[in-house]
Amino acid sequence: MGNKIKNIGSVQPLDEEGFIINDLSLDNLQPEYLPIVNDILKFYKTEFPKNIHSVYLRGSVAKGKAVPNISDIDTFAISYSEITRQDLLDRIKFYHEMTAKYPFLKGIEIFTKTLEEVQSSERLQFLLQSQCLFVEGKDLRPELPKFGIGEWAYAHSNDIDGGIKMLKGWLEKETAEEDLKENCTWIMKRTVRIGFELVMEKEQCFTRDLYPCYERFAKHYPEKAEEMRKALELAVFPTADMDEMWAVLNPLTTFLKGEVGKRTI
Repeated sequence: MGNKIKNIGSVQPLDEEGFIINDLSLDNLQPEYLPIVNDILKFYKTEFPKNIHSVYLRGSVAKGKAVPNISDIDTFAISYSEITRQDLLDRIKFYHEMTAKYPFLKGIEIFTKTLEEVQSSERLQFLLQSQCLFVEGKDLRPELPKFGIGEWAYAHSNDIDGGIKMLKGWLEKETAEEDLKENCTWIMKRTVRIGFELVMEKEQCFTRDLYPCYERFAKHYPEKAEEMRKALELAVFPTADMDEMWAVLNPLTTFLKGEVGKRTI
């Protein structure tokens, strides 16, 4: 593969009590992404008037480490009431408008959950506390418990077979090159993150950033470093060639499942 992988990303250390530190800050947002964030906030306010409790950013944009033409922007909004089917259609229209307006933007995720859903879900609370940057409304995070390296930090390795089954279902229905590449990116990101989850306890830190995930996995499993490197490359520079994808995925998944099975947590 001729594309060059950049060593970017970071890990989140644990505090003295063992809780994951969320040090995201609005001050770190890259200037070129600020108009996008403002358009997203305008969209929420226009499409869901009086229904938005709070809005957050996730991922590389929230960390101020987005890469043009590679990074997408992930948002998470908490609403007071459930979002309707028509609202979902409006989100699809907004997605296309934003990617046309900002050609360097790989994509955009408009993710919404109700306040009641968040208050009753430890998984969503973990997401907010560990990976989200508050940007609008009333920040819910001070009201939520803190989290360390526990059940919800193992988001991917707890269901390796489920991820593969989901991927196969998508591939049965999709033939367009861009859709196939999107699926490749999804499963390879998941695979790289599973690799990190194997060593997360030993490393005593948390991250979803791909390069740090690969780097720390390779430190503990040098014999599998080259295979994981290929997964990292396909996560960033995906292929529509499913034979190429499975050639990387099948042996690596078999290995990861075996190692996950040894884990006591």
